[in-house]
Amino acid sequence: MTETTKTAPLVIERIVELSVPRERVWRAITEPEELARWSPQKAEWEPEPGREGVFTWDGYGGYAVRVEAAEAPSYLAWRWANQADTPLDRATEVTLVEWWLEERADGGTTLRMQESGFITREHRDGNARGWEEELGELRARVERGATAVPAVKASRA
Repeated sequence: MTETTKTAPLVIERIVELSVPRERVWRAITEPEELARWSPQKAEWEPEPGREGVFTWDGYGGYAVRVEAAEAPSYLAWRWANQADTPLDRATEVTLVEWWLEERADGGTTLRMQESGFITREHRDGNARGWEEELGELRARVERGATAVPAVKASRA
């Protein structure tokens, strides 16, 4: 008889309820100048399938990214390296970040973000902490045009 042990998947999933239209949120997660206002300090990319780019954080370096899918304004997916200044094909760990944007009847947007493909719990936990901050900044940016860190709902850790 074979025993199997179930462990929690190494996945991050967050849901953010936003009071702005889906198109505004889409711009915030796809346009380089908008993205750089709440996440990396510099976003060099074009959100088109197959395109590669770099997200750069001051003090951490540049992280290679490749767009897997872009279906405006409802779905975006990219893969990125876990190591700074390393091409995707040479990185020891590459994760998939997916975004779903659902328009609500009240004109707002339900944003669901999921990052999967982690090999280590340490990397997953570090990114989970980072997403809490980054998604709080996204909310502040699109709703108030400010930089603050409101709470974000964790649907799965």
